[in-house]
Formats: sequence, C-alpha cells, structure tokens
Amino acid sequence: MSNTDNLKKQFLSDIHLAQKKFEFYEKFYRDISGDRKKYLQACSKAYKKESLALRKIIQPHINKNCPKCDGCCKLYDPELSIYMSDSIGVFEFIDYLLVRCDTVLPDISINNMEENLCAFWAYGCSLPDDCRSFTCMQWFCDTLKTELDMRAISKHLGVLESVIKNFSVKKCLGLDTEFSSRNLD
Repeated sequence: MSNTDNLKKQFLSDIHLAQKKFEFYEKFYRDISGDRKKYLQACSKAYKKESLALRKIIQPHINKNCPKCDGCCKLYDPELSIYMSDSIGVFEFIDYLLVRCDTVLPDISINNMEENLCAFWAYGCSLPDDCRSFTCMQWFCDTLKTELDMRAISKHLGVLESVIKNFSVKKCLGLDTEFSSRNLD
C-alpha cells in the first residue's frame, strides 16, 4: 500500500472520529443549563466580542486578497489532511462551547471534508464571523501577514487565548462548588 493510500485511509478514519467528537461537543452543550449556562454565556460574549474586533481589522485585507487566491483556506493538501481531519471546523472542546453558545451553527458537510478538509467550507468559511475556531483565527497566509499589523493581531489573539485558558469546564459541569468538590473525593 502506498503512502498516499495510507494517508487517505487514515484521513477517512479521522473524519469519522472527528464527527463523533463533534457530536459529543454538541450533546455536552445542550445539557448546560441554569447558572452553568449563564457562566458559559458570559465567557462566550467575551470570546465573540474579541473575535469581531479581530475580524474588523482583517476583513478589508481578506476582501482584497482572498477572492484572487485559489487556495489556502481550502487547505487541500494530503500532507495536511491528517492534521485537519481530526476535528470538525478545527474546534477544540472549549472554543466550540464558546462559539456555539446561543448560536445555531451551519450544518456540517462531512463530504466536503474529503475535498476541502473543513466541514464548514463553502466558497469561504460558512461560520459566522464571531464563531470561528481559535486555530482558524490564528491562520494568516504570507500575503496577509505582510499587510496586517501582526502586533495588533497578536494582542487580540492573546485576549482570545486568555478567555479560552480561563474558561472552566468544571463550572459548566456544576463541579465548581465546595460541596461538589467534597463529594468527588
């Protein structure tokens, strides 16, 4: 079996695992309620606000450059497929919760992952501007890197990273109280 065949087999297996992971994320999100939901909403608001501030800076450059480009966001490269295919929309658990909160995301396209590596790709990202994964928000092609003030971009990314790092899954599980902690021992 050739290396390309092995990569394709691994890629298809990873897509299946990514779909299961994504379904778990959604089930977890749907089970959050009450004070746990209020906590998530507050964190989500901070994440989305900073995402939009970042998007405001980069959007003019995207409008100028991306329609002429044939490719980096499609990311179709068999060597990258293993990296990209292990997640739907390149979401990790926490950034999924933050973007999903109070937002209905577009339907995913598993078939699209086989061609473009992203279930949210449809002639560009189909996700709302404030609902992109942190990984995707960190990606800038060489053209954009030369045009953008990357120090300003880094500041926004730092705020987003801080929201993610300070987010407590325990609070979303209701395990942040002293009573809950004692009962786990």
